[in-house]
Amino acid sequence: MSYKSMSVWVFLLVFILMLAACGPQRSTEGVEDMGQPGADEGIKPKPAELTIWADDNAEKLADLKATTAKYTEQTGIPVNITPIAMNDQQQSLSLDGPAGKGPDLFYQPGIGSLSVQGLVQPLKVSEEDKANFTKETLEALSYDGNLYGLPFVVETYALLYNKELVPEAPKTIAELEQLAGKMTNAGSDEYGFLYDATNFYYSWAFMGGSGGYIFKETDTGFDINDIGLNQAGTVKGMSLIQSWFEKGYLPKGVNGDIVGGLFNEGKVAAVINGPWAITDHKAQLGDNLAVAALPVMEDGAHPQSFIGVKGWMLSAYSKNPEWATDLAVILTNAESSMEWFKATGEMPAHLDVLNDPLLVNDPLVAGFSEQIQYGKPFPNVAELTHVWDPMANALKFASEGEEVQAVLDEAVVQIQDKIKMAGAQ
Repeated sequence: MSYKSMSVWVFLLVFILMLAACGPQRSTEGVEDMGQPGADEGIKPKPAELTIWADDNAEKLADLKATTAKYTEQTGIPVNITPIAMNDQQQSLSLDGPAGKGPDLFYQPGIGSLSVQGLVQPLKVSEEDKANFTKETLEALSYDGNLYGLPFVVETYALLYNKELVPEAPKTIAELEQLAGKMTNAGSDEYGFLYDATNFYYSWAFMGGSGGYIFKETDTGFDINDIGLNQAGTVKGMSLIQSWFEKGYLPKGVNGDIVGGLFNEGKVAAVINGPWAITDHKAQLGDNLAVAALPVMEDGAHPQSFIGVKGWMLSAYSKNPEWATDLAVILTNAESSMEWFKATGEMPAHLDVLNDPLLVNDPLVAGFSEQIQYGKPFPNVAELTHVWDPMANALKFASEGEEVQAVLDEAVVQIQDKIKMAGAQ
């Protein structure tokens, strides 16, 4: 296919991964069109309330409350919103769910190990409702042929830069390093580029772009016994990252909060981050904020960023799955998705919103969607859970000067041990 002949949104639809399933037969364009869930199976009684677990972000909670208030007005069902950090929801659900204190819906980035742990149940949505999303985005929230959630946000990360410090984005890694060499003054906390390099989520782009892989992809999925994290491509990518520490381009011990703060202060020309950071940076940098695809590797390959899909998952412990599914459809419809984009800057999964001129003509959004064509979805296997900590440790050791091959060999051993232990339980 010719990438140049297609809109950036086509790439968004082709390269994103997500789930599929079934649900109530009705329109999703607004709560005013709602009917009774499961009408073909008999009317389901309305619950006293529905509970959803949302990420603990005040700005996002305000928009979510406005949407659920409309739902309550139309149905008479109160919606209780409990803010819990996304990283904590899985563990909390495993404890609170069996005790009857869990949510009906919760918000997570991909299916991961949720299905294997029995924390979700399949939801049923109509073909009309599923048509609002791509097959790939639905599959990202599916496991073993069952759909467990509805897509809400699609995302990857890209290069955010300050046009006051660098008028045009560096297009190659060589140009990025030239920028770092010219502008870095560690004593004054000034840097040409900066990112949370010991975070595997961001650093994977340079490993995958160098030919690395996590689990070997097959015609039927992924071979979890074939781990590529200590193979040549991954070693090459991590060696590149290590060289940035050795040259002083990246300081040790930097996290995402420090990166974002220095960028807002105008002390960093370019950072690697996602659309979730746009609202904050736009407020500080105004029209000087710009977004571009990650710089091309030395061999012409593009860094392979992760592509994620966040969605509203149906809890295995919900006593009202039909009405919870009904709410999930409303939360992810075109109206709700557009309001979410306006409030947060996060890219919606709903096709009508993705193709709306407001998004298509937004250069900040276009920068992310360009990077998406070079990205790759997370491996849709539960074993991915065991990769994050060992690889974060490997990156930390590499940043401190330890031999790359050795730290990656150790990381793979740890991952294999974690997978074996999980299988034995």
